[in-house]
Amino acid sequence: MRMLKITHTALLITLVTGCASFENKTVSTDELQRMAEINIQANQRVNDAVALVEESYLQASDENFTFYAPKTWKSVQKDIESMHYIVNRFDPSDQGFFGGPSEEKVLASVREVNDRLLQAEQTKAKVIAFLSKPLADIEYLSPKITPTWQRDFAYINKAMNKLISNIETNNASSWQATNRDKLQKKLNELEINIVTAEYYSPLEDKFDQLNQRLIPQSYNRVQQELQNLTTVITSSPRDVIALDDAANLADKYIKSAEHVSSDVDWINKLDKKQREQIVLHYRATLEDFGHKFLGQDLSDLSYKQQVNTFKLELSAMLSEFDTDDETIQVTDNAVALEDVAKDESVINAVLVDIPKDENVINTALVDAPKDENIINTALADASKDESVINTVLVDAAVISATLEGVAIETTQVTTLPTSAVERN
Repeated sequence: MRMLKITHTALLITLVTGCASFENKTVSTDELQRMAEINIQANQRVNDAVALVEESYLQASDENFTFYAPKTWKSVQKDIESMHYIVNRFDPSDQGFFGGPSEEKVLASVREVNDRLLQAEQTKAKVIAFLSKPLADIEYLSPKITPTWQRDFAYINKAMNKLISNIETNNASSWQATNRDKLQKKLNELEINIVTAEYYSPLEDKFDQLNQRLIPQSYNRVQQELQNLTTVITSSPRDVIALDDAANLADKYIKSAEHVSSDVDWINKLDKKQREQIVLHYRATLEDFGHKFLGQDLSDLSYKQQVNTFKLELSAMLSEFDTDDETIQVTDNAVALEDVAKDESVINAVLVDIPKDENVINTALVDAPKDENIINTALADASKDESVINTVLVDAAVISATLEGVAIETTQVTTLPTSAVERN
């Protein structure tokens, strides 16, 4: 009973003291205004910090951290959610043990998000530096992946993700290098397989249909070209020009071998009389060409001599044609430069006074001196009247052809090599 009285007395004293203390705590207006300003400043500091880290988070969302730093990015997202939860509960006028989160706790959650974002950036930079080659190869091969290669490509992507995860958790660098080399080897093999399927396989199918015993020489030549193509594929799988050249050359020899195979097979099935007819047909064809294009009788020559004659004659014709063209061009340029009239006003006056009657123009041109230099000068300094210019050009061509003794169409100006004129 005595203990109960003591407890009662102590409680009563506490209540009385508390009430007295409450009555004595009167807050002035200045103090309230100062506390309000402090609360506003605290809110501003929190809002500024949150806005800054949220801006960094939005920018980071476009950095593909889900690929380069997947674990770290998951932590960032969790920290963002936690930060928003704490910020929403923050009240600067109600901080403390029994109140909401303190300003320091809110700012600590913001710093934690920012630290995670920096960690994600560092991980991405490390991954890009360490895996630059395989990452570039994956990007290059992605558009080339067809259903045929999807399984191999999926395995490569899985190995890449595992390697990135190990880099993110800072596993042994020697082990990472070994796995990177294995991944690079798989990528090289896949790329060569894709290029081989595109360039080599279609040609190989044609090559397999050739009969090696029937045409051994042609067969070996095709085989060599296919080997050259294989070398280009393995050494320069991205050199499209070299690949096209090698593939086209191999395809050319395959087609040739197919024709040779057909001819050999056909000849083998003929009797001796029919074989002679083939030889006579080949010779008759060459002899006919000799009469038509060379004006020669090649019937008394062997097949090799006939072919060699064509080579020599055609080479001589081409050489003569090129030489004549160069000579004509140089001569025309020299004449035009040497015979240009010195007095431009006199030339213009003469051209202005040319009659507009086409008959008069034709007569004047036909009766002109046979000096080709004068014709060239007149053409060079012709009037700006389009009808007069056209008439002069056409009739000049007729005169030039007449001087050379060659008949040409008046609707087209044609220049023939000197050798051709002489032969005519």
